[in-house]
Amino acid sequence: MSRIICRSITASLVLAVGLVWITTEGRGQSAAKNMKAPSTKKGAPVKSAGNGTPLHSTKNGEWPHYTGDLTGARYSPLDQINAGNFNKLEVAWRFKTDNLGTRPEYKLEGTPLMIGGILYATAGTRRSVVALKADTGEVVWVHAEFEGARAINAPRQLSGRGLSYWSDGRGNDRILYVTTGYRLIALDAKTGARIPSFGKGGVVDLK
Repeated sequence: MSRIICRSITASLVLAVGLVWITTEGRGQSAAKNMKAPSTKKGAPVKSAGNGTPLHSTKNGEWPHYTGDLTGARYSPLDQINAGNFNKLEVAWRFKTDNLGTRPEYKLEGTPLMIGGILYATAGTRRSVVALKADTGEVVWVHAEFEGARAINAPRQLSGRGLSYWSDGRGNDRILYVTTGYRLIALDAKTGARIPSFGKGGVVDLK
């Protein structure tokens, strides 16, 4: 992905690393801020959802699905970062996950999503959901479920593989994930609050 490149490094301390392109003049440029999304053909505008809102896709510099897009391509067409300048990248920010749970997590496997300049990911032994500004790493919101014995006795714990994003294209944007205690949660992508109309108070019990 040639915008913000995210990966787990020393998983107990770091959720994601943002990389910036350091130019030959020594001035740093944020890959997320300065990248322009290519159109499908010269002069053609980026497609929208019908109300002027651009569709979320890897063509627009985003990563809205677990595998990049609904086809599972795991590919971004952006090329600002390439083999010629990769060795000039430097760490732009780190996000520590130490207190997202009862103990440090040493096996962070979640795949972050990036939509509209916000990075969404699961992290920590409690499988919290975090929303971070992709260019600076600043925390937008954090959501956690305290499930007690239900989570403690669950066979699949820790941060999990990630989460999902859903939108009706009219500003109703949601983040969905499964807790360690096997409950499906729907959150408001802007605030991290549960969606009351989803299931019972934002929760569907998968047991």
